[in-house]
Amino acid sequence: MSITTIDSQLIHYEVLGRGQPLIFIHGWVGSWRYWWPSMQALSAHYRTFAFDLWGFGDSSKVPDAYSLDDYVKMVDQFIDKLGVARPVILVGHGLGAVVALRYTAAHKDNVHKVATISLPVAGDYLTNKLQGADTGSMISRVLGRESFSELDSEIRKVDPMAVSKSMEEINSLNFVPDITALETPLLMVYGRQDSLVLPPNGQYSYLQQSINDRFYVELDLCHHFPMLQEKAKFNRLLLDFIIASADLTELTIKEYWTRRIR
Repeated sequence: MSITTIDSQLIHYEVLGRGQPLIFIHGWVGSWRYWWPSMQALSAHYRTFAFDLWGFGDSSKVPDAYSLDDYVKMVDQFIDKLGVARPVILVGHGLGAVVALRYTAAHKDNVHKVATISLPVAGDYLTNKLQGADTGSMISRVLGRESFSELDSEIRKVDPMAVSKSMEEINSLNFVPDITALETPLLMVYGRQDSLVLPPNGQYSYLQQSINDRFYVELDLCHHFPMLQEKAKFNRLLLDFIIASADLTELTIKEYWTRRIR
């Protein structure tokens, strides 16, 4: 377990691999740990980092910092404190997806590419599944009877106030202007069966089009955690996005990893 400090508060993080920096940012249900399979898969190509946001995992519980602005600031402080080389690749999920998007919008020169998983494009695309939930019920509310060891082992460390305060803030926001104005290549991934974050539809259906370095992919049988439910497909999709050339117009799901022949 690796720890760094910012303003006397602890940030827990893990790092694996060598190469261009790739930072994973977790969401509301869990901690850095559910990114571990993706870190292992991509560490052959990249130096992967994952850290616990304030109020999650083994990072400090800081109620005054449970806001979107503070989480965006935390990413910047983490990169600075560890001396991570820029530009980085950001991968965020749920709350982490919002943080990654907002960080990229504010620091476009610091980010090479950004991938968002289960990004609520507006407040009303975030359901009330976690409203009033304690740590004992969060996983079942989102996944029903299904669960994963990467979540079970960490959920008790979540401060419910970090969940409720960040969700309350996001419920009043709209991120479509950030998405459409973004100049950085963006991958948006959704699980069609997700009961916590709804894919863009209705007036925002146009966001499902892959256009202008923005790519949209839905995994038909996945819920809120495609990186755990469909590990191989998800990791291959993420790698394809990262290594894609500038003339790529569409990304598709591939069933299996393919060994590269030199």
